Amino acid sequence: MWDFLYLCGALEKSMKEYRFRISGVHYAANPEAETLGLLDTEEMHVRTRELLRKIDRERPLVSLFAEPSNLFNPDCIMAFSKGNRIGRVADECVSEVKSLLAQSEDPILFARVEDVTIKQHGHLTIVVEAEELTDILPLQSSAIEWGMWLKDDMMRLSPHKQVLAAKEAYYILKKHLMTNIDEADIVDLKIYLGLWLEGSCHDLSRESREARSQFIAQLEKAQDKDVRLLSEQLKQQRTSICGRMALTERASEWWTERLESEEMKRLWTQWWLVNEGQLWGGLRDIDEKLRQLPGQLYNDIGKRDVVLSRLYYMNTPRKALDAILTLLMLRELTCRQLDIEMKPMIESDYETCMPESGKFSMKDLESSFLKFPTKIALGMFGGVSTLLAWHPEWQKSAPKIEEQILAQQKEQQDRQEAKQDKMMETVEKAAERPATVISHVENYQPQIQNQNIDLPAPPFGTQETKRLDDE
Repeated sequence: MWDFLYLCGALEKSMKEYRFRISGVHYAANPEAETLGLLDTEEMHVRTRELLRKIDRERPLVSLFAEPSNLFNPDCIMAFSKGNRIGRVADECVSEVKSLLAQSEDPILFARVEDVTIKQHGHLTIVVEAEELTDILPLQSSAIEWGMWLKDDMMRLSPHKQVLAAKEAYYILKKHLMTNIDEADIVDLKIYLGLWLEGSCHDLSRESREARSQFIAQLEKAQDKDVRLLSEQLKQQRTSICGRMALTERASEWWTERLESEEMKRLWTQWWLVNEGQLWGGLRDIDEKLRQLPGQLYNDIGKRDVVLSRLYYMNTPRKALDAILTLLMLRELTCRQLDIEMKPMIESDYETCMPESGKFSMKDLESSFLKFPTKIALGMFGGVSTLLAWHPEWQKSAPKIEEQILAQQKEQQDRQEAKQDKMMETVEKAAERPATVISHVENYQPQIQNQNIDLPAPPFGTQETKRLDDE
């Protein structure tokens, strides 16, 4: 019946076939995994495969319609069948599906199932027959205003080495290798695609998404089968770049690495000095900025994977993303210092917790320097001197603080030299001891003498035997 109605509708007008991928079947089969952020289990995988097998057997009519109320992704297109959600339109297909919905008489599209991939996080391939598109509409996320976060005065971590390598690879691919894909050297393609994939595996920015889709489209047009196969790695990255499980695993790696980097510590120290050591006041300033994030993102600030996922689906420009992530890391470090949970706050929270006097003194600053190894302390002292050169109190206290650091350095050096002198004295005393003549070499036990001076026993060889005989 459905096939008959489907064909009747197609005969009325000249139609074109569009193929789209439906992902998120795992969360349709296990809704609690998405809502509660649960880790995958074998039981969940069984339910996912059962749903995929059922769809493969029945090949039901699939309905597509927008879900603008989706907090994670305002451009989400849901896939339903027989009243139940079976997934969502994959990220790379959303723009085209939204454009088809916009030109349709009804706010819904119907599709047939063409192929089913049955695995833990499987997907469907569906076919929609519709009038040929005349225009591709911009996504809702592309209309978000990011102006505040694109300003040059926002604090940002410098790009990671892998990101810089990926930047070079991107332009070589775009300007040289991809311009004529059929004449490109496949070895060079593999090298630079590998560099770009490695550097972009943590990149949730709009630019990275667009580059990935662009490279896939160009590789799929190649005449050489081996070149076309290179697009598979890009597709796998596109599929997993913001999956909850993959995102959580990556965040535990690169987020922690960046959070605990020396550069992040320097940024936090600089921020601390600018705020005159008032952590609660500084936290309030950070939150004032974060509350201006679109989509009430501040309310999810305690759920790192949710925040990162939403920033991805909001099509965040890289420059804005870098500023937001740096500010989130500053906030997390501040919460650690205050020994509080990383969660949204209201005004009364600051007023209740903020001490009457939150300002730091030069004495506090001096004691902070002395907690670090002297080499690091001297480096930080130079940076602080540059930042606070204008400050009268710093001008008075700086010589004394530097003197304290240098005194601590000299004390450490003196201790080290005394330790070395003591060791040399022990060795010299051992060397001055009268040698013991042993009549029978086989009775010689060198480890006894060596134990007296805490040195390892040397191997007993022919040279030692000759020396003992001579003595």
